[in-house]
Amino acid sequence: MVIAIVYFVFGNGKIYGEPYIANLNRDLSYNHLRFELMEKGTFLLPKPYYKINFCKLRLQNSDGTFICFDQRIMKPLLHECVDRVLNEKENTKKVIQLIVEWDLSLKTNFESNSMKEQINENYSLQDNFNNNSKQTPVPLIQLLDNFTKPEPIQFWNCPKCKQTSGSMQIKFDYLPDILVFYLKRFDQSGSHAKKNDKNVYALEELDMSSYIDNQHLLKDLSKHRGKFEYNGNKYDLSSIIYHHGYAFSSGHYTAAARNSIDGKWRLFNDDRVSDKSQSEISESNCSYMLFYQRRPFVPWFHHTVPLHIIQEYQEMDRDVRKYKQRNNSQKQNKYSHY
Repeated sequence: MVIAIVYFVFGNGKIYGEPYIANLNRDLSYNHLRFELMEKGTFLLPKPYYKINFCKLRLQNSDGTFICFDQRIMKPLLHECVDRVLNEKENTKKVIQLIVEWDLSLKTNFESNSMKEQINENYSLQDNFNNNSKQTPVPLIQLLDNFTKPEPIQFWNCPKCKQTSGSMQIKFDYLPDILVFYLKRFDQSGSHAKKNDKNVYALEELDMSSYIDNQHLLKDLSKHRGKFEYNGNKYDLSSIIYHHGYAFSSGHYTAAARNSIDGKWRLFNDDRVSDKSQSEISESNCSYMLFYQRRPFVPWFHHTVPLHIIQEYQEMDRDVRKYKQRNNSQKQNKYSHY
Protein backbone atom coordinates (compact mmCIF):
# COMPACT_ATOMS: atom_id res chain seq x y z
CA MET A 1 0.00 0.00 0.00
CA VAL A 2 1.05 3.58 -0.59
CA ILE A 3 -0.51 6.88 0.45
CA ALA A 4 -0.93 9.37 -2.36
CA ILE A 5 -1.91 13.03 -2.43
CA VAL A 6 -3.82 13.44 -5.69
CA TYR A 7 -4.17 16.66 -7.69
CA PHE A 8 -6.42 17.31 -10.67
CA VAL A 9 -4.82 19.70 -13.14
CA PHE A 10 -5.47 20.81 -16.70
CA GLY A 11 -3.04 21.16 -19.59
CA ASN A 12 -2.00 24.64 -18.46
CA GLY A 13 -0.85 23.28 -15.08
CA LYS A 14 -3.59 24.98 -13.04
CA ILE A 15 -4.88 22.90 -10.12
CA TYR A 16 -8.61 22.20 -10.18
CA GLY A 17 -10.48 21.80 -6.87
CA GLU A 18 -8.88 20.54 -3.68
CA PRO A 19 -6.34 17.71 -3.54
CA TYR A 20 -7.47 14.50 -1.87
CA ILE A 21 -5.74 11.54 -0.20
CA ALA A 22 -5.96 8.01 -1.60
CA ASN A 23 -4.67 4.72 -0.20
CA LEU A 24 -3.57 2.66 -3.18
CA ASN A 25 -2.34 -0.87 -3.75
CA ARG A 26 1.04 -0.75 -5.41
CA ASP A 27 0.33 -3.72 -7.65
CA LEU A 28 -2.45 -1.95 -9.59
CA SER A 29 -2.22 -1.88 -13.36
CA TYR A 30 -2.18 1.47 -15.16
CA ASN A 31 -5.88 1.32 -16.11
CA HIS A 32 -6.90 0.01 -12.69
CA LEU A 33 -4.92 2.80 -11.01
CA ARG A 34 -6.65 5.39 -13.16
CA PHE A 35 -10.00 3.79 -12.29
CA GLU A 36 -9.22 3.97 -8.53
CA LEU A 37 -8.24 7.63 -8.75
CA MET A 38 -11.46 8.48 -10.60
CA GLU A 39 -13.54 6.61 -8.03
CA LYS A 40 -11.95 8.38 -5.06
CA GLY A 41 -12.10 11.75 -6.83
CA THR A 42 -15.75 11.46 -7.92
CA PHE A 43 -16.67 14.64 -6.04
CA LEU A 44 -14.51 16.63 -8.50
CA LEU A 45 -15.90 15.06 -11.68
CA PRO A 46 -18.84 16.26 -13.81
CA LYS A 47 -20.15 12.70 -13.53
CA PRO A 48 -18.72 9.39 -12.27
CA TYR A 49 -15.72 8.10 -14.25
CA TYR A 50 -16.03 11.02 -16.66
CA LYS A 51 -13.82 10.54 -19.76
CA ILE A 52 -11.45 8.30 -17.83
CA ASN A 53 -9.28 7.76 -20.89
CA PHE A 54 -8.69 11.49 -21.40
CA CYS A 55 -6.24 11.93 -18.54
CA LYS A 56 -2.55 11.24 -17.96
CA LEU A 57 -0.90 10.25 -14.69
CA ARG A 58 2.26 11.94 -13.46
CA LEU A 59 4.45 11.48 -10.38
CA GLN A 60 5.85 14.59 -8.72
CA ASN A 61 9.41 14.51 -7.39
CA SER A 62 10.52 16.37 -4.27
CA ASP A 63 12.27 18.99 -6.44
CA GLY A 64 9.01 19.81 -8.23
CA THR A 65 9.76 17.97 -11.45
CA PHE A 66 7.37 15.40 -12.90
CA ILE A 67 7.63 11.90 -14.28
CA CYS A 68 4.89 10.80 -16.68
CA PHE A 69 3.78 7.21 -16.20
CA ASP A 70 3.96 5.24 -19.41
CA GLN A 71 0.74 3.33 -20.09
CA ARG A 72 2.84 0.37 -21.18
CA ILE A 73 4.14 -0.08 -17.62
CA MET A 74 2.21 -2.98 -16.15
CA LYS A 75 2.32 -1.77 -12.51
CA PRO A 76 3.39 1.90 -12.38
CA LEU A 77 3.39 2.18 -8.55
CA LEU A 78 6.04 -0.57 -8.38
CA HIS A 79 8.31 1.36 -10.74
CA GLU A 80 11.74 2.40 -9.45
CA CYS A 81 10.81 6.09 -9.72
CA VAL A 82 8.17 5.59 -7.01
CA ASP A 83 10.69 3.80 -4.77
CA ARG A 84 13.11 6.67 -5.30
CA VAL A 85 10.52 9.24 -4.16
CA LEU A 86 9.53 7.16 -1.12
CA ASN A 87 13.18 6.70 -0.05
CA GLU A 88 14.12 10.38 -0.26
CA LYS A 89 15.25 11.83 3.08
CA GLU A 90 12.92 14.78 2.70
CA ASN A 91 9.94 12.44 2.38
CA THR A 92 9.52 11.75 6.09
CA LYS A 93 5.80 11.00 5.71
CA LYS A 94 6.47 8.36 3.04
CA VAL A 95 3.77 9.64 0.68
CA ILE A 96 3.74 10.30 -3.05
CA GLN A 97 2.07 13.05 -5.04
CA LEU A 98 0.14 12.01 -8.13
CA ILE A 99 -1.00 14.44 -10.80
CA VAL A 100 -4.08 13.59 -12.85
CA GLU A 101 -3.66 15.78 -15.92
CA TRP A 102 -6.73 16.48 -18.04
CA ASP A 103 -6.89 17.87 -21.54
CA LEU A 104 -7.34 21.64 -21.45
CA SER A 105 -10.39 21.38 -23.73
CA LEU A 106 -12.34 19.70 -20.88
CA LYS A 107 -11.85 22.54 -18.38
CA THR A 108 -15.10 24.34 -19.23
CA ASN A 109 -17.10 21.13 -18.90
CA PHE A 110 -15.56 20.45 -15.49
CA GLU A 111 -16.31 23.90 -14.16
CA SER A 112 -19.91 23.99 -15.40
CA ASN A 113 -20.97 20.45 -14.49
CA SER A 114 -18.89 19.55 -11.47
CA MET A 115 -20.61 17.42 -8.84
CA LYS A 116 -18.77 19.38 -6.17
CA GLU A 117 -20.99 21.47 -3.92
CA GLN A 118 -20.84 25.21 -4.48
CA ILE A 119 -20.65 27.31 -1.31
CA ASN A 120 -21.81 30.91 -1.47
CA GLU A 121 -19.50 33.55 -0.08
CA ASN A 122 -22.26 35.29 1.87
CA TYR A 123 -23.00 32.57 4.39
CA SER A 124 -25.61 34.72 6.21
CA LEU A 125 -24.85 32.92 9.44
CA GLN A 126 -25.54 35.91 11.62
CA ASP A 127 -29.23 36.24 10.74
CA ASN A 128 -30.12 32.68 9.77
CA PHE A 129 -28.21 30.67 12.32
CA ASN A 130 -31.21 28.53 13.25
CA ASN A 131 -33.04 28.19 9.97
CA ASN A 132 -34.69 24.89 10.82
CA SER A 133 -37.05 26.05 13.56
CA LYS A 134 -39.97 23.97 12.22
CA GLN A 135 -38.20 20.79 13.25
CA THR A 136 -38.61 19.39 16.73
CA PRO A 137 -35.08 19.43 18.18
CA VAL A 138 -33.56 16.19 19.43
CA PRO A 139 -31.85 16.61 22.83
CA LEU A 140 -28.31 15.32 23.10
CA ILE A 141 -29.36 13.18 26.07
CA GLN A 142 -31.78 11.30 23.80
CA LEU A 143 -28.97 10.51 21.37
CA LEU A 144 -26.87 9.28 24.29
CA ASP A 145 -29.70 7.07 25.56
CA ASN A 146 -30.14 5.51 22.12
CA PHE A 147 -26.39 4.93 21.84
CA THR A 148 -26.11 3.21 25.24
CA LYS A 149 -29.49 1.44 25.44
CA PRO A 150 -29.51 -2.31 26.20
CA GLU A 151 -29.49 -4.58 23.18
CA PRO A 152 -30.59 -8.23 23.16
CA ILE A 153 -27.90 -10.89 22.82
CA GLN A 154 -28.72 -13.40 20.14
CA PHE A 155 -27.87 -17.10 20.37
CA TRP A 156 -26.82 -16.86 24.03
CA ASN A 157 -27.79 -19.03 27.00
CA CYS A 158 -27.31 -17.97 30.61
CA PRO A 159 -24.92 -20.48 32.26
CA LYS A 160 -26.91 -20.27 35.53
CA CYS A 161 -30.60 -20.15 34.64
CA LYS A 162 -30.25 -21.51 31.09
CA GLN A 163 -32.56 -18.79 29.83
CA THR A 164 -32.01 -17.53 26.31
CA SER A 165 -32.89 -13.94 27.16
CA GLY A 166 -30.00 -11.58 27.75
CA SER A 167 -28.86 -8.09 26.91
CA MET A 168 -25.69 -6.04 26.67
CA GLN A 169 -25.24 -2.34 27.35
CA ILE A 170 -22.49 0.23 26.96
CA LYS A 171 -21.18 1.66 30.26
CA PHE A 172 -18.10 3.79 30.94
CA ASP A 173 -15.56 3.07 33.68
CA TYR A 174 -14.40 6.67 33.78
CA LEU A 175 -14.66 9.84 31.71
CA PRO A 176 -12.08 12.47 30.69
CA ASP A 177 -12.16 16.10 31.78
CA ILE A 178 -13.20 17.11 28.25
CA LEU A 179 -16.01 15.18 26.55
CA VAL A 180 -16.21 15.45 22.76
CA PHE A 181 -19.38 14.32 21.02
CA TYR A 182 -19.17 13.80 17.28
CA LEU A 183 -22.58 13.88 15.60
CA LYS A 184 -22.76 11.50 12.66
CA ARG A 185 -24.28 13.91 10.18
CA PHE A 186 -23.23 12.12 7.00
CA ASP A 187 -24.43 8.78 5.71
CA GLN A 188 -21.97 7.43 3.17
CA SER A 189 -23.62 5.57 0.30
CA GLY A 190 -21.13 4.54 -2.33
CA SER A 191 -19.18 7.59 -3.45
CA HIS A 192 -21.79 10.05 -2.20
CA ALA A 193 -22.70 11.20 1.31
CA LYS A 194 -26.10 12.43 2.44
CA LYS A 195 -26.25 14.90 5.29
CA ASN A 196 -28.68 14.53 8.18
CA ASP A 197 -29.91 18.06 8.94
CA LYS A 198 -31.92 17.15 12.04
CA ASN A 199 -32.00 19.84 14.71
CA VAL A 200 -29.95 18.78 17.75
CA TYR A 201 -30.27 20.52 21.08
CA ALA A 202 -26.99 20.69 23.03
CA LEU A 203 -27.80 20.75 26.74
CA GLU A 204 -26.02 23.48 28.69
CA GLU A 205 -25.52 21.07 31.61
CA LEU A 206 -24.93 17.34 31.19
CA ASP A 207 -25.00 14.76 33.97
CA MET A 208 -23.22 11.57 32.92
CA SER A 209 -23.79 9.68 36.19
CA SER A 210 -26.25 7.20 34.65
CA TYR A 211 -23.67 6.17 32.04
CA ILE A 212 -20.93 5.32 34.55
CA ASP A 213 -20.51 1.72 35.69
CA ASN A 214 -18.45 2.17 38.86
CA GLN A 215 -20.96 4.17 40.89
CA HIS A 216 -19.68 2.74 44.19
CA LEU A 217 -16.25 4.27 43.55
CA LEU A 218 -17.83 7.64 42.92
CA LYS A 219 -19.73 7.46 46.21
CA ASP A 220 -16.49 6.80 48.05
CA LEU A 221 -14.89 9.74 46.32
CA SER A 222 -17.86 11.91 47.25
CA LYS A 223 -17.42 10.96 50.94
CA HIS A 224 -13.73 11.74 50.72
CA ARG A 225 -14.56 15.19 49.42
CA GLY A 226 -16.47 15.84 52.63
CA LYS A 227 -18.75 18.82 52.54
CA PHE A 228 -18.01 19.65 48.91
CA GLU A 229 -20.61 18.63 46.36
CA TYR A 230 -19.29 15.95 44.05
CA ASN A 231 -19.50 17.14 40.45
CA GLY A 232 -17.28 14.48 38.90
CA ASN A 233 -19.92 13.40 36.39
CA LYS A 234 -21.39 16.80 35.66
CA TYR A 235 -20.27 18.68 32.57
CA ASP A 236 -20.89 22.14 31.12
CA LEU A 237 -21.10 22.93 27.43
CA SER A 238 -17.97 24.87 26.46
CA SER A 239 -17.86 24.99 22.64
CA ILE A 240 -19.53 23.76 19.44
CA ILE A 241 -18.19 23.29 15.92
CA TYR A 242 -20.68 23.72 13.06
CA HIS A 243 -20.53 22.45 9.49
CA HIS A 244 -22.44 24.48 6.89
CA GLY A 245 -23.13 22.78 3.58
CA TYR A 246 -24.35 19.41 2.37
CA ALA A 247 -21.20 17.66 1.14
CA PHE A 248 -18.76 15.71 3.29
CA SER A 249 -15.74 16.91 1.33
CA SER A 250 -16.63 20.61 1.30
CA GLY A 251 -18.54 23.29 3.18
CA HIS A 252 -17.79 25.96 5.73
CA TYR A 253 -16.90 25.57 9.41
CA THR A 254 -17.69 27.94 12.25
CA ALA A 255 -17.31 27.59 16.00
CA ALA A 256 -19.02 28.95 19.11
CA ALA A 257 -17.17 29.10 22.43
CA ARG A 258 -18.08 30.19 25.93
CA ASN A 259 -15.65 32.48 27.70
CA SER A 260 -14.93 31.01 31.13
CA ILE A 261 -14.36 34.48 32.61
CA ASP A 262 -17.45 36.45 31.57
CA GLY A 263 -19.61 33.40 30.70
CA LYS A 264 -20.61 34.87 27.32
CA TRP A 265 -20.95 32.89 24.09
CA ARG A 266 -19.27 34.09 20.91
CA LEU A 267 -19.51 32.81 17.34
CA PHE A 268 -16.29 32.68 15.30
CA ASN A 269 -16.88 32.86 11.55
CA ASP A 270 -13.61 33.41 9.70
CA ASP A 271 -12.49 36.90 10.76
CA ARG A 272 -15.91 37.84 12.20
CA VAL A 273 -16.70 37.41 15.90
CA SER A 274 -20.18 38.08 17.26
CA ASP A 275 -21.93 37.65 20.61
CA LYS A 276 -24.56 34.92 20.80
CA SER A 277 -27.03 33.84 23.45
CA GLN A 278 -27.12 30.35 24.90
CA SER A 279 -30.39 29.58 23.08
CA GLU A 280 -28.95 30.68 19.73
CA ILE A 281 -25.94 28.40 19.80
CA SER A 282 -27.37 25.33 21.55
CA GLU A 283 -30.01 24.38 18.94
CA SER A 284 -28.87 23.96 15.35
CA ASN A 285 -29.18 21.68 12.34
CA CYS A 286 -25.50 22.13 11.48
CA SER A 287 -23.84 21.37 14.84
CA TYR A 288 -21.07 18.84 14.18
CA MET A 289 -18.95 18.48 17.32
CA LEU A 290 -19.93 19.29 20.91
CA PHE A 291 -17.36 19.92 23.63
CA TYR A 292 -18.21 19.55 27.31
CA GLN A 293 -15.91 20.41 30.22
CA ARG A 294 -16.04 18.67 33.59
CA ARG A 295 -17.50 20.92 36.26
CA PRO A 296 -14.85 21.66 38.91
CA PHE A 297 -15.39 20.79 42.56
CA VAL A 298 -14.64 24.38 43.50
CA PRO A 299 -14.46 27.25 41.00
CA TRP A 300 -10.94 27.83 39.62
CA PHE A 301 -9.69 24.45 40.86
CA HIS A 302 -9.08 21.33 38.87
CA HIS A 303 -10.67 18.19 40.33
CA THR A 304 -7.23 16.66 41.01
CA VAL A 305 -6.21 19.46 43.41
CA PRO A 306 -5.87 18.00 46.96
CA LEU A 307 -8.67 18.79 49.39
CA HIS A 308 -6.46 20.50 52.00
CA ILE A 309 -5.29 23.06 49.43
CA ILE A 310 -8.89 23.87 48.49
CA GLN A 311 -9.81 24.27 52.18
CA GLU A 312 -6.82 26.52 52.80
CA TYR A 313 -7.75 28.67 49.83
CA GLN A 314 -11.36 28.98 50.99
CA GLU A 315 -10.26 30.04 54.48
CA MET A 316 -7.98 32.71 52.98
CA ASP A 317 -10.78 33.84 50.69
CA ARG A 318 -13.18 34.19 53.61
CA ASP A 319 -10.61 36.23 55.59
CA VAL A 320 -10.08 38.56 52.63
CA ARG A 321 -13.83 39.07 52.19
CA LYS A 322 -14.29 39.76 55.90
CA TYR A 323 -11.45 42.30 55.82
CA LYS A 324 -12.99 44.08 52.81
CA GLN A 325 -16.42 44.19 54.47
CA ARG A 326 -14.91 45.56 57.70
CA ASN A 327 -12.86 48.14 55.82
CA ASN A 328 -15.89 49.29 53.77
CA SER A 329 -17.97 49.54 56.94
CA GLN A 330 -15.33 51.74 58.62
CA LYS A 331 -15.20 54.02 55.56
CA GLN A 332 -18.97 54.43 55.57
CA ASN A 333 -18.95 55.29 59.27
CA LYS A 334 -16.13 57.80 58.72
CA TYR A 335 -18.00 59.56 55.93
CA SER A 336 -21.21 59.66 57.93
CA HIS A 337 -19.55 61.92 60.56
CA TYR A 338 -18.89 64.71 58.05
